[in-house]
Amino acid sequence: MKRNNLIPSALAFFALTAGAVQAAPVKINFWEQSPPETGAEIDKWIAVFQKSNPNIQVIRQHYENEELRTKFLRSSVTGDGADIVSGPNDIAGVFATAGVIQPVDGMFKADMFNSKSLDMTRIDGKTWGLPLNEGNHLILYYNKDLVKNPPATTKDLIDQAKAFTNEKQNKYGLAFFQSEPFWFVSFLHGFGGSPLQVNGKDVKVTIDTPEMQKALQFLVDLKDKEKILPKECNVDCAKSLFLSGNALFHISGDWELSTYAEKLGDKLGIAPLPVITETGKPMAPMLGGLFLYVNASTKGKELDATRKFLQYLSSKQVQQRVATKLNKIPATIEARADASVKNNAILNASAQAAANARPMPPQVEMRAAWDGMRIMVQRALSGKETVAQAVKTGQRAADEALKGIQQTPGKKPDTSAAMPAKAG
Repeated sequence: MKRNNLIPSALAFFALTAGAVQAAPVKINFWEQSPPETGAEIDKWIAVFQKSNPNIQVIRQHYENEELRTKFLRSSVTGDGADIVSGPNDIAGVFATAGVIQPVDGMFKADMFNSKSLDMTRIDGKTWGLPLNEGNHLILYYNKDLVKNPPATTKDLIDQAKAFTNEKQNKYGLAFFQSEPFWFVSFLHGFGGSPLQVNGKDVKVTIDTPEMQKALQFLVDLKDKEKILPKECNVDCAKSLFLSGNALFHISGDWELSTYAEKLGDKLGIAPLPVITETGKPMAPMLGGLFLYVNASTKGKELDATRKFLQYLSSKQVQQRVATKLNKIPATIEARADASVKNNAILNASAQAAANARPMPPQVEMRAAWDGMRIMVQRALSGKETVAQAVKTGQRAADEALKGIQQTPGKKPDTSAAMPAKAG
């Protein structure tokens, strides 16, 4: 009798044990490089997701910009990398070339997203990153107490800026990060140029061009001829001049929207970058955003859980919070059409400023272009070289950087200064 009673008890025990094993949550490692406020918001998303999906555990880890790239590239060898890693679109080419990520085509419905967003990580016909938001573009900021009508053209901007500038009083008509190519490339696009020529798999860095020379001359003239720029000014200098009322116009990214809105309130003016008077073409900043990349080694139940989490991040619920809590343009068409987004004055102004923006090229060659343009701009602005000499120096520097990229695809020149880490 005792023996017969033990058998069902033992079977029940093993059944319970097996159930416990089956119920063990699938773990997803998620690495990000976002500012603290974004990380705190992501934690809220994760909490809601896990409540609805108790069998999936998402573990978020924060790393700084370059640390995340390096660690994730190394993880392809050690096998202990994240299942999902977030970052700007310009790392897509690095990760895809190194073979550490897998295409996300098939993990989502393409018609959910703005096609421009998807193009930002599309290389050789494959989409490598799922967009979480769209942005990282430059905006023309101004103080409504000082400016009645924002300039539509560069002639108008220069006229208003010259009337305001007074070097003795440390007042300037325009302030921005002069020596960084991420700012300069907006001028380049306005003159009809591009730092890359992409024809399928054939990608060329194009710095020594007439368009590049005209754009660089225009930048140098703003400082030396029109005298509306400080002699030297980095991102902190430009921000300080604007917030103190000593810069009439200020060019910076959408990552400053929340800070400027908090400090200036209703006085904050936001406008698209103006049209280049000489060409009739608008200054066009680079457009990026925050993208989610999937580890090439993630398979099986971890991949299924990863897909589910990515689909959740694309939901209207999360995308609305991307807009309202982070002041970022949501990636999905559905969220953009929602009243909470359409009625947000700051987001609408940001979206208008992004309308002329060009997607940041995801190809690894863009990193060589950044290196070449950075040297070119710095030498021209400092007066060490003429504009004609500087574009040739920039091309040579880019060609050298390109050789390094082609020889060691896992190690790329850093462009974190050109694409601020906090922009995500």
